[in-house]
Amino acid sequence: SSGINAEYGGAAMVRELARRNDIPLQEVMVRNDSPCGSTIGPIISANTAVRTVDLGCPQLSMHSIREMGGAEDPYHAVRLYSAFYEQFGAIDAATRDDGACDE
Repeated sequence: SSGINAEYGGAAMVRELARRNDIPLQEVMVRNDSPCGSTIGPIISANTAVRTVDLGCPQLSMHSIREMGGAEDPYHAVRLYSAFYEQFGAIDAATRDDGACDE
């Protein structure tokens, strides 16, 4: 059991999909006192009961002159997106039935 229910939401779902499929993740957290843009994910999450997570494939200088993308990043992104569509139902059901993720 991976016990993702304690933190169940979009980010936990992505972490579980990545773990199960051996897909590397790079998580980024922006300081809340640092000005930056936003995406629709947090807006939807704040105004609805929809679980959201912002996902993207790194791109050279997308948000910073120092930001880099790796040659294998698009490959890993496609694998993660495919895993989401193929496995979301099973992971969602397992985490909601008994409070633990048993798969």
